[in-house]
Amino acid sequence: MARKNPVVKAQTRDRFGKGEMHRMRDEGLVPGVVYGPDEETVSLMVDAKEMFHLLNHVSIENTIVDLDLSGEVKKKYKTLIREVQRHPFKEVLRHIDFYCVPKGRKISVQVPIVLHGTAIGVTEQGGIVQHALRELEIMVLPTDIPEQIVVDISELHINESIHVSDLKDEGFEILSDELSSIVSVVPPVVIAEPEEDEDELAEGELAEGDEDAEADDQESEE
Repeated sequence: MARKNPVVKAQTRDRFGKGEMHRMRDEGLVPGVVYGPDEETVSLMVDAKEMFHLLNHVSIENTIVDLDLSGEVKKKYKTLIREVQRHPFKEVLRHIDFYCVPKGRKISVQVPIVLHGTAIGVTEQGGIVQHALRELEIMVLPTDIPEQIVVDISELHINESIHVSDLKDEGFEILSDELSSIVSVVPPVVIAEPEEDEDELAEGELAEGDEDAEADDQESEE
């Protein structure tokens, strides 16, 4: 079942300049643009609360957003959010870029990798799972973008790995380096107890012996 695209309502804008951008953000709006192949770049503004909600609930790297634009330009776009500029320390969105995906043409997206199952190397051999690659770059039609790539690790033994080359191309082309390791099961780290150096131990015993002898001499004098 195909997932339903989130919808973002936007308005065209004719407000530009640093001062206007500050006023717009004070009004709870975020400036942005929509652009893409065979599309004119249009300046727009969107509601900040709506965008915060969207950004907190979807993976923007692989989620098609239906952009409903009104104002001077009235048009509906299927887009990917390509760039989000945030204030360095305030909860403020400074600018958002919407990329209009070309119809019928494949695009490059990042899709999260999710591990499934419990590795034999963990349950029976005491190993530890190391999840190295968490996103897979693929080339795919916008309508076929998967929500996630599921990797089954249940048969993975200790000192074994799954690489990008082990994945199957399921309706998309894999762009990530095929030699990259996705997940491994490694032996547990054993921290060895520090061993006392024999020479230091001998010196310590000798020093204690000297102290005992000195104490005996003092007792004899008394």
